[in-house]
Order: sequence, then structure tokens, then C-alpha cells
Amino acid sequence: MKGEGLRVDLGTSFACGLLTASTYGTADFLAKLSTTRIGFLRTALFMQLVGSILLLPLAVPDFSRLLLNPWMTLGGILLGTINALATIVLYKGFEVGRLSVVSPIASCAPLISVMLAISFLGETLTQELALGIAFVIIGIVLVCIQKEQGDISKQVRRGVVYAILFMVLGGSLMMGVKPVSHVLGVYVLVLLMRWMGISTIGIAFLAWKPRGEVGLNVFYLIFATAVLDTFGNVSYIIGVNLGTVSVVSTLAGLFSAVTVLLACAILKEKLTIHQLVGFASIVVGITILGLFG
Repeated sequence: MKGEGLRVDLGTSFACGLLTASTYGTADFLAKLSTTRIGFLRTALFMQLVGSILLLPLAVPDFSRLLLNPWMTLGGILLGTINALATIVLYKGFEVGRLSVVSPIASCAPLISVMLAISFLGETLTQELALGIAFVIIGIVLVCIQKEQGDISKQVRRGVVYAILFMVLGGSLMMGVKPVSHVLGVYVLVLLMRWMGISTIGIAFLAWKPRGEVGLNVFYLIFATAVLDTFGNVSYIIGVNLGTVSVVSTLAGLFSAVTVLLACAILKEKLTIHQLVGFASIVVGITILGLFG
């Protein structure tokens, strides 16, 4: 009976990882469309606002946990701040860089989460895990190598910087949500992260004071992005509570495959041969991590 329950938990955690990859990947594609129209700050702020409204009814029954566990509440606030900063740098990367470059590098956040999970959560590093990490590192190097000159090269480099920043912040977040969500609950933690996102991004919004108006067509993009991103957060946290951070985070890292496929199909973005090889290496590495982590 225990073995059967374990199989169900592992199966559910794998499903959550793949579902997270699908929702994150589609949300990032829509966010790219929004950031090019109204900027990264407006997109990030409105996405957080809509997401918090969607989560509020689900989180209200567990609000008492915030008062009963003050230290974990502080941990949730810290995670929310990290999430807000990660959202800002990722959306800025979408605004100034190429989606087909920013997304694959950002998807390597599991590298950080796996190392942190090994260090702090006691998860072990197997030979398969090491092989997967090697594939991902090789992929990052290949994706970052650019042949373009002038403005295109500058645009790519700026996007890469923001993508790497997100990789570090996002990887830390992927590990940190597991212990905190065990105590606060999934919906309360995601809502707390949304609230901190509104505060942090709101301060940046007031400081920069971006101009322009949000049309109804862009609001639809933001609403869809918020629904997908929020659902992805919930799915991911449920997954790591049932399984390991190493497995679920690396499966979730496949979101770049969804994003880049959408970018190539709809935005007509093209990759060079070595970038295609690098992207394939990232996908192989993340798949190995997910299957054998």
C-alpha cells in the first residue's frame, strides 16, 4: 500500500512539473507580447494584481496560518520579494532581448534549485543528475554565443544578462517554496508572493513612472498571463510538496521549449545552428534531470 501511494505521489509530481512547464511557457510568450506594447513594469504589476484577485477566495480559509507561524510568514515575504525581482528582470529581458535566447537561459533556473536542494534539503546528486547538469551548462554556453554584430548583438547581450539574473533568483525561489508552503499552505504562500510582488513592483513603477495607456486588447494578454502564471505557481508548489525539488523544478524548466516553439511559430524568430544545438542540449539536460533526479 505504501508503494502504491508513493507511485501516485511521484506520478502527480511529474504531472505537476509538466503542467507547470506548459503554463509558464505560454505565460512567458504572452508576457513578451505585452511587454513590447506597454513595457515590462506595467505587464509585471498588472499580472500580479490580477493573480492576487484570482487567489484571494482560495487563500482566505488559511489566513490564520500567517499569524500562527510568524517566522514562516517572514519567509514567505522574502520569497515574495525574490519572486518580484525575478519577474522584473525576466520581463525586462523579454522587452530588450530576443525571446528565443532569454527563455532557454532563464529555464536553467533548476541548476540553482538542484544545488540548493542538495545543500539544504538533503537531496542527493546521482550520476544521472550530474550528466543532466553538464548538458544544461553546455547548452547555456552555446545559446549565449552570438555571431550577430551591431544593434542585434547588443540586444542579445542585454537579454542574456537579465536571463542569467532570473536564473539565479528563480532557482532560489524554486527551492525555497517547499519548506514554507508545507506550513503556510499553497494558496496562502502564492497569494503572499503576489502581494509582495505588487508592493515591490509598485515601488519600481512609481520610481520610473512609465508612460502610455493600457488598451483592452493588451489587458486580455495580461489577464491570460496572470491566469497561466498563477496556475503554474500553484501547480509547481503542489508538485514539490508531493515529490522532490530536483525532479519537479527540472521538469518545470522545460517551459522554454513551449515559449520558443511559440516564438518560432508566431513571431518568426530564428535560431542559428549552434543555438539550436544549445537549445537541444538544454532540453536533453533538463529531461535527464527530471527523469532521473
